[in-house]
Amino acid sequence: MQEKKHILLKIMFITFLSIIIVGIVFIIYVKFNLNHEIDLSLIRTGASSVTKIFTFERKDGVIDTSAPKELEEERIFLENSEWCSFYDMPNHLKNAFIAVEDHKFYDHNGVDWPRTIKATLNYIFKFEKSGFGGSTITQQLIKNLTGDDMVTPKRKLEEILRALNLEKKLGKNEILELYLNVVYLSQNAYGIQSASHLYFNKDASELSLAECACLASIVKSPTKYDPYKYPENNKNRRELILNMMLSYGMITENEHSIAINEELSINPNIEQEKHSGVYSWFTEKLISDVSKDLINKYNLSPEGALMIINKGGLNIYSTMDTEIQKSVERTFESYIAYLKPQNGKYPEASCVVIDPYTSNILGIAGGVGIKSANRIFNRATDAKRPLGSVIKPLSVYAPAIESNIITYASVYDDTPLLLEKDPWPQNASRKYKGLVSANYALEHSLNTVSVKILNDLGIDRAFDFCKNNFSIPLIEQDKAPSPLALGQLTIGSSLLEVTNAYSAFANGGYIAEPRSYLYVTDNYGNVILSNDFSSKRIIDEDTATIMNLMLSNVVQRGTAKALKLKDIVQVAGKTGTSGNNEDKWFVGYTPYYLCGVWVGYDMPSSVSSNSNSAISIFDSIMLDAHSALNKDERLFDSGNIVSAEFCTDSGKLPTEDCKIDPRLNRVQIGYFKKGTEPTEYCDRHKSVYIDSQSGLLADSSTHILFKRKIALLDYERDKSFNVFDIHDKEYLIKSRTK
Repeated sequence: MQEKKHILLKIMFITFLSIIIVGIVFIIYVKFNLNHEIDLSLIRTGASSVTKIFTFERKDGVIDTSAPKELEEERIFLENSEWCSFYDMPNHLKNAFIAVEDHKFYDHNGVDWPRTIKATLNYIFKFEKSGFGGSTITQQLIKNLTGDDMVTPKRKLEEILRALNLEKKLGKNEILELYLNVVYLSQNAYGIQSASHLYFNKDASELSLAECACLASIVKSPTKYDPYKYPENNKNRRELILNMMLSYGMITENEHSIAINEELSINPNIEQEKHSGVYSWFTEKLISDVSKDLINKYNLSPEGALMIINKGGLNIYSTMDTEIQKSVERTFESYIAYLKPQNGKYPEASCVVIDPYTSNILGIAGGVGIKSANRIFNRATDAKRPLGSVIKPLSVYAPAIESNIITYASVYDDTPLLLEKDPWPQNASRKYKGLVSANYALEHSLNTVSVKILNDLGIDRAFDFCKNNFSIPLIEQDKAPSPLALGQLTIGSSLLEVTNAYSAFANGGYIAEPRSYLYVTDNYGNVILSNDFSSKRIIDEDTATIMNLMLSNVVQRGTAKALKLKDIVQVAGKTGTSGNNEDKWFVGYTPYYLCGVWVGYDMPSSVSSNSNSAISIFDSIMLDAHSALNKDERLFDSGNIVSAEFCTDSGKLPTEDCKIDPRLNRVQIGYFKKGTEPTEYCDRHKSVYIDSQSGLLADSSTHILFKRKIALLDYERDKSFNVFDIHDKEYLIKSRTK
């Protein structure tokens, strides 16, 4: 008996000790792993203020932060969202929400423990299939602000801790005021003031009892109980709430009877009201960026962040250049002049203008025509598309020059690599030049040479360089020639991402994150967000200089030679066309601005290939932007580059033979990093005598009068290439033999 008692005491001791250990572990977990607090300071300051946007003057490309200017036409009241103070709210309105959502609101400390325990047991044992919530109004406020509504024990525990802490800091009336101003009430209406104006065309203070119950009905399921779309559902729940209010003694029998029989008049112009106050593409981008940063810094939900922007009286100091934004909008409103229809439909387009030295966004458009709604798809930032040839400088040429794999003068054979069935890759022209320099291949966007340089560079090196240095969002499936050398990406990249990548060339090898604002203050002038400038070097300054020279040639005599801007200022850039002509690109820059343009259909379809309409749109915006500038500036030059003549068929120093090639222009000036310029002489040109009558090599039977000395190429290709029309084929010695 004594032994059993001893064993029982041991078991009790071990059990007690285990409980203590588990309790200590739980306390440590709660203290160090759960978020107990929520910062409401941004919401509570200036709750009735309008958020303002400011811009700065730019002098010689530099922002003058001494005198910000408010954009009065771009004040933010995004969404239907207005503040209503606690004392302007009818008692019936407060009581309607309390009755249906949390009738013990004024009695608990933020958590209704009996209800919470019952909900927890139901979560474990499922004794009620429909389930029910244990959340108080305080907990719902936290859920609305953080967006954290996952049904997990950790999330629920964090919510409880935050609710308990919040009730220690705020009074019940303050909590209820916040809740009724953030609660979502369908139709993009946040808060009771917004909903009151939207549904009833009146201030919240003027709502009848029935109208108060109508708004309180929406919370349980904003879609299902929307009084505009589903009036019967709302009416049924409205009657339930009125019955609850009566049972709790919040209204009299007479008030109940009048409200039950009241016919509500819902505003018939809701769709019009919802879409009033359309913001520019830039302001939309600004709201998106500020919202994202508020979410990250203050652990808010998207709804909570938007509420702060809408109601917090913020001052947002943007990077917008108002003149450039106006120019972008004018161009995109008259887009028909630049785009060609296909099967009766016009393609879409987008544009972004950036300061290449700071990556500040100066102007943006996410679609053609006049912007007619808010929070719509922005093709400059949201669309992910194949890049076509605009990827070549980022994934092939810049990394190959940086690694000294190629120089400006490196020579490759412009011929297909794979000859089975259809030759691959094919150039856009479906023609092949034969021996060309790297500079010429980039000028004319030769696909074959891009793939061959990629092979020399290595796919892994190209992938890492493009992804990690230029921040193009590649995925593992893009580790292949077609995505890296031809831009046929698996998912694609946004216009903003690829345009900003080109800033490294204009900015001497440095790149920064694109930004739409510099900093944000609350309505007391306290900085709540600071978007500090930070750049990093991703290529050396000599590589940047050579890329500037090569990309300038693209504009001067290559695929972008139609550009008119080149006649007034130095321009560099690259065109791009994805497979089947589904995307048209141009990314170009001057010493002042960097601009990217995309043209295509939302559902990929071939765009008219008569011309690259992206170039026309770029020209319109950039000609306007440069009209009042001093245009004597030049693109970045490290000052370390050396020039040297080279033979375009060998990449080596020219000989006298190079100068008697029948094509006449085989000697050019190239630009090189010191130590990479050619030192050997061309061994590809050989002087020969030909029979001027037949064009074949002269022999002993050729009359001396018909002998002519020229230089041909001592170069042979495999016989399988004979089926192709290769431009330099007739200039090979072997092609002139009898």
